[in-house]
Amino acid sequence: MDDEPLARRTLCALLERERDVELLGECADGLSATEAVRSRRPDLLFLDVQMPELDGFGVLEAVRDVGVPAVVFVTAFGEHAVRAFDEEATDYLVKPFDDDRFGRALERARARVEAARRESPEQGPPRWLERFAVECAGRISIIPVDSVQWIEAQDYYVQIHTGGKEHLLRESLRNLETRLDPRRFARVHRSAIVNVGCVKQLRRRSHGEYALLLEDGTELKLSRTHRDQLQLLLGMR
Repeated sequence: MDDEPLARRTLCALLERERDVELLGECADGLSATEAVRSRRPDLLFLDVQMPELDGFGVLEAVRDVGVPAVVFVTAFGEHAVRAFDEEATDYLVKPFDDDRFGRALERARARVEAARRESPEQGPPRWLERFAVECAGRISIIPVDSVQWIEAQDYYVQIHTGGKEHLLRESLRNLETRLDPRRFARVHRSAIVNVGCVKQLRRRSHGEYALLLEDGTELKLSRTHRDQLQLLLGMR
């Protein structure tokens, strides 16, 4: 991620020489970088400090819950190195750098990625999403998952409902569902997920249909396909 096209081309050329590296993409600003990281979930991120819209440290904060194993800062400004390592950066490259210095940074990144794989969720509980990073009017808002009441599909996006406010996130409902704690969030029909803690009532409708009422008064259809699982989470079975 770098706002300078030449810097991006140089970095991509160096990475394309590495057989074990798959290049997932490049970005010119912090907002698109954040979106790319959240959708593609890379093992290694090369990040400039100064970028339009959102700087490198802002990107790092916005995607912290994604858990990128290795982050290498690539910048013309040496004065941010201490902060970068405080943020657990793998390495800090100051432009211009030679092939040897880049190679050492890449080796450190490989070691960090390998260590993260050894400490994979197979040895502990899954890391579920804890916050959303949502872009609005050129800014990124951080929304705690606990504040979400329900989520609905909107074409290629999802609409997140939090206490009377709505936030649009570019991600499919199906993909988002895999990143939410299934003990706290449940699909209620093909286009909606609810925070189980926000469910106030289940209402029986005609012909065996049900609806659920949330604490804020929102009423949602509950499909038969998902009814048993929701009742189980609510302690009704």
